[in-house]
Amino acid sequence: MDAPNSSPDQENETEQQPTELRILSEIDKSQENSHHVPPLLSVSQQEADTRHTLATEPFQPILKVLADLEHDDPKFAFPATRIVGLYRRLWQSCVTKHIDGDKLEQSNQNLKETGTHLRKERDGLQLRHDKQLARLRFFEQALESSRERLTSLLDDWNYPYSPNFAGLTDVAREE
Repeated sequence: MDAPNSSPDQENETEQQPTELRILSEIDKSQENSHHVPPLLSVSQQEADTRHTLATEPFQPILKVLADLEHDDPKFAFPATRIVGLYRRLWQSCVTKHIDGDKLEQSNQNLKETGTHLRKERDGLQLRHDKQLARLRFFEQALESSRERLTSLLDDWNYPYSPNFAGLTDVAREE
């Protein structure tokens, strides 16, 4: 009696089960208990539960048949259990790969959407920049034009000339 909480009947059943079947049964029992997990789990814990459920769910009917087979023919049940265990591990690796592929696909989709958003933002900023450059050129041209007019106005004011009756320009202008 190694475990103080187990009954003699449970110990006899445990001793009769092959190691592989015992492991498979324990995994299935833990899966049955996982349905009662509180809803506030971390993302990685939820992902692990999902992987476990997807990996073990298809094998539930086979495990029941193996349990019945163990009672009927224990010598045949052990190799069958090993084969089922190997297939189950293979299936679990496929499920894991599939889930990882889905996560990568989702991440890729998110990156594509982010890239599209950033390109649109970049294009909008480039358009705004181009418009600002066009306005700046327009203001530079308007300022240069105003400067030229002001300079000519000041020149005219500093050197006034008035035509005399003979059509000659004012002497002050020539000096």
